[in-house]
Amino acid sequence: MDLISNRTIEITKLGMDGLVERQHAISSNIANVMTPGFQRNEVAFESQLAEIIEKEDLKDYIKGQNSIEYKPPMVDVFTGEIHTYRTPTLQEKAYLKSNTLDQFKPQVVTDIYSGGDSTGNNVELEREMMDLSKTGTRFLVLSNLEQREFTSISEAIRGQ
Repeated sequence: MDLISNRTIEITKLGMDGLVERQHAISSNIANVMTPGFQRNEVAFESQLAEIIEKEDLKDYIKGQNSIEYKPPMVDVFTGEIHTYRTPTLQEKAYLKSNTLDQFKPQVVTDIYSGGDSTGNNVELEREMMDLSKTGTRFLVLSNLEQREFTSISEAIRGQ
């Protein structure tokens, strides 16, 4: 991991990408509120993002368990067990090299379960406006988090 590419920045970027896709879907829903037969769209990405975070946690765990630096075996003073460090298996090495972030793709899903009006349109303007507001707030929170990360990096570079 280099200086600019850290996990917080990568995850917040993916989250903001998903929220932008959601904003597009909501905008489309609002634009088609009066279109007969239009079915609203939703964007699902949170479960994908959670799965990516889990995979990155597993990578961190594997890295922690498989130190590249040689350390002599340690004896646990309470149990007498000898803890040795090992190198990663070929499968673990391949997993560590895999890019889990490239697997992120927000899914646009058509909402066929919501009831519609007599024209078959299932867009509720109030719901869309509420979703628009929530999505904007979430984006703002993530962008503030990313700004803090970049500020920390900038301060580290300047030596503050």
